[in-house]
Amino acid sequence: MSSQVLAPTLVIRTSCSDDVNGMLPLMRQLRYPTTPSVLKEHLSMLDNHPLFCNLVAELDGNVVGTTFLKLYQTHDMKKPVTQITAMVVDEEHRGTGIGKRLLREAETWCKQHGSSQMYLSTGDRNMDAKTFYEHLGFICTGYRLSKTLS
Repeated sequence: MSSQVLAPTLVIRTSCSDDVNGMLPLMRQLRYPTTPSVLKEHLSMLDNHPLFCNLVAELDGNVVGTTFLKLYQTHDMKKPVTQITAMVVDEEHRGTGIGKRLLREAETWCKQHGSSQMYLSTGDRNMDAKTFYEHLGFICTGYRLSKTLS
């Protein structure tokens, strides 16, 4: 008698406002302060917006990763570029390929929307994230400068 071992099913899909409860723990892992109502409002605003995309990675029906994308183009660009404004895989599932799959789907969305490049910022103390992105072909260039306006 042979026994079957079922592998977990990973699905990458566009998020919806019903994903709030699954995404809240991920946002907290990123140290993004949010509440269920604020996150639901933000996800609702992203629904069918042509310049934004939020993907989730769902493992056996549970949200275990997410990435937020923002497409933009300025007067001096021939093609738009896409900023990854947030990306996280649940701590218990890191190193399993979920982040790589999320980025592949993100690249597909970017190409479908005419984007010529993806970019992001990571904290200077997050070397694991920097290594992850560089392993997937991202190149570290320059410095990010910012100014808080009061």
